[in-house]
This record gives sequence, structure tokens and C-alpha cells, in this order.
Amino acid sequence: MEVIDVKIEKKCLLCLANQCNQTMEITFQPKEIANRAKQAIESLIQSLPYENVPPPKIAIDIYKKIASITSTDDIYQHIKTECIQKARIIVDDILCKKPIFKTPEEELQWAIKISALGNIIDYGSATKFSIKNEVFNISKLDFAVFDLKDFYKKIQNSKTLLYLADNAGENIFDEVLISTIKSIYPHIKITYLTRGAPIINDITLNDMNTHLECKKIFDFCEVADSGVKSPGFIYEDANPAAQQSFNQADIILAKGMGNFECLENIPDSRIFLLFKIKCEVVSNHLKIALGKMMFKQNSEK
Repeated sequence: MEVIDVKIEKKCLLCLANQCNQTMEITFQPKEIANRAKQAIESLIQSLPYENVPPPKIAIDIYKKIASITSTDDIYQHIKTECIQKARIIVDDILCKKPIFKTPEEELQWAIKISALGNIIDYGSATKFSIKNEVFNISKLDFAVFDLKDFYKKIQNSKTLLYLADNAGENIFDEVLISTIKSIYPHIKITYLTRGAPIINDITLNDMNTHLECKKIFDFCEVADSGVKSPGFIYEDANPAAQQSFNQADIILAKGMGNFECLENIPDSRIFLLFKIKCEVVSNHLKIALGKMMFKQNSEK
């Protein structure tokens, strides 16, 4: 399944270099380490081929180099912990104020928006982010595309759902959508796939197992490691179990811009992409403004 989606541009390489600098800053690396990382990443970027490659694929080499220079396999670990803890507080507060819905479709729409709210969390995008300063308000979400009716129609006839996870903390928001789906459609088997290794602030199976705040989701679905080391689901890089889950799923929900970049050109109407547009390259590709939210079904063409 070799499909090239959003192609990497020179702007993406500049963004990756900026991400490296931001990583050094927010993880409080010594100046000597930060300078070494900056030089190494600039050199690496110049040597990398970038044609016909989705941006998340390049990120593997970038963050592997950062891990080597800093001698830290999971450099965002403390930030991920902070995001998970903060997300649990936010989501618990949202659930305390949960409205009463007249129809299952209304409740599903609300839960999708809660899940989308979690995609605001992102330390790997072009824009600087701090969960301490962010306001999570569902009424502020601005969707350019919202394919609810197609999703509702598809899920009613589904027995299996594959949910591709994104950032640490975002998984707590995903839990709301997954639990809502299970309450409306108890027969659906849901598989939640995490990243195969630490990269940026993306959620891993180890994160899910380590933090008590993440445990509720295990009651509603199977949580597994995708084997994918990039910040986006690349089918060829997934482990056999993840590939099988992808092949056999009746419906696939992929969270985040990285998953969008890797999956949007697959002609498969099972796939729904839920993300916030966070960079100029994706904005230009879609011809939709930065900051807009997307809930988009892939077409069969």
C-alpha cells in the first residue's frame, strides 16, 4: 500500500529544524547540547531526500538524532506526563457538564468535537504550544469540514473500528468519543493504536500503561502498539497485527495532522480524518485556512 500523500516541501524541512530548536528550549537542554543538536539536524536535513516522502517519515531521522545527542530516548516524557494530567482534569470537568441529548447522532457529534478539542495539544507543529496557556473550549472549534452524516451512516453498519491515536493527553479526549461509541454501539470492537516508539509528544503504549489517568480507555477498547515510529501512520512501517487491524476494520478514525499527511490520499471511504490545520503546507494543500478543524472522510477515488 504505497501511497504518497502530502509531499514534504522545503518549508517542512525548515519547520523540522525549528522543532529541534524548540525541543532544546522546552526540555531545558544545556547550551552545548542545543548547539550540537542544531548543527547535526541542519546537516541531516541537507542530506535527506525530500521528494515523494510524507513529512512524518522524515521526522523519524530527526528525532532519532536528537535522542542520540541528548542521550534521551523519550525527551518529551515530562511534557507528556504534564499533558496527560492536565487533560484528565479538563475532560473530567467537561463530563461533569455533559448535556442531555435527544438523539444518538447528537451525542456522537458532541463526542467527536470533544475528541477534536484534544488535537489542540501538539508540541510538534509549526506553532508554539503550551498546555498551561491553552484554553479548551468546544464552542471555539471552527470546522471547515464536518462529515458527521457519512460517519454516522458508516458506523451503524460496522462491527470493527480502528482508532489511530496521536498526542499524549489527546488520548484522554479520545476516551470520551470511544466510550460514547461503545455506549451507542456496544457490539463494535474498537482497537486504539498508539505510536510504536517515543517521538515528539505522541502517545505510546508505555505511556498508556504507566499513567493511571489513561486507564479508563482500556475498559472500552483494545489498546495496542502500532509499531510505527513516525508521527503519522505509515502502513508499511506498521507491525503485522496493526496492518491486520487496518485491513479488517470496517471504519477507521485517524487523529491528528500527521495521520492526515500519511493517509489522506488513500482511496478508502472507511477512513475519517479528525485534526486541526496547524501548518501552512497543509493549509495550502487543502486550500483551507490555518486553525480550522477538519472531520473529513476519504473518497474512493
